[in-house]
Amino acid sequence: MGLPLLLLALAGCAAAPAPAPPMESLAAAPPEAAPPDPSQAIARFNEGQELARRGDHASAEPLFAQAVRANPRLHPAHHALAEARERLGRKKEAAEAYRGALRAKPGDAQAHVGLARLAEEAGQLEAALYHFDEAARLLPEAFLPHFRLGFLRMRRGQVDAAVAHLKEAVRLDPAHPAARYWLWRGLARRGGADDYEVELGRQIVEAGNEEPIGFYQGLAALQFREGRAAEALRSIRKAVDVNPAWRERKWRGVIEDMERYRRALR
Repeated sequence: MGLPLLLLALAGCAAAPAPAPPMESLAAAPPEAAPPDPSQAIARFNEGQELARRGDHASAEPLFAQAVRANPRLHPAHHALAEARERLGRKKEAAEAYRGALRAKPGDAQAHVGLARLAEEAGQLEAALYHFDEAARLLPEAFLPHFRLGFLRMRRGQVDAAVAHLKEAVRLDPAHPAARYWLWRGLARRGGADDYEVELGRQIVEAGNEEPIGFYQGLAALQFREGRAAEALRSIRKAVDVNPAWRERKWRGVIEDMERYRRALR
């Protein structure tokens, strides 16, 4: 090819338009998500509260989540979010929301109670004890942390610690039947408070639960077999003292046991 023709061909290539960009690159890029607006947090929270009051926790939960995202320092929104998720059965997410409440307000006793309850339900005993302990420290006049600590400590065989918490629980709510029952169980196992122990046992029997009678009768029989007749007599006396109907024919066996232990001491 001659030089003029070569120059002409090169000029044509240089003048050719560049290929058009693909259509995808011409589409507008999606706008970035708007940053959370703290001024909207209260509005979303109030909307969620209204729905929660109506029992519509499924609709309330995303509104509480929006409120928390908009203002992570809005402490009540964390609580409301946790409670909504609990009601919806989303326990792990509920625990995270309670932890968010603690980040917003580190001294939040109720968030510790929520985390303790969820841990107990999941069988995480150490975590439950930790959070109930924190709740009892922050709210020493609250019944629930003391009661659950007493119950859980009894399960672990930590009787002295259990009795201390259950005494507080009964002080705070003297009419609570389960608190009285577990305190009686702790005192009967530990000993050292006979009069109070018998008083609690009698209250339990009067409420329709005859377990204290059978417990003391069985304990007395065991002590007698082991040659501890004096202790057996004290135990069988408790079986009588807790039973307001001990004269009835039904309890003749208890009285017969008492007489047998008395004769053994003569």
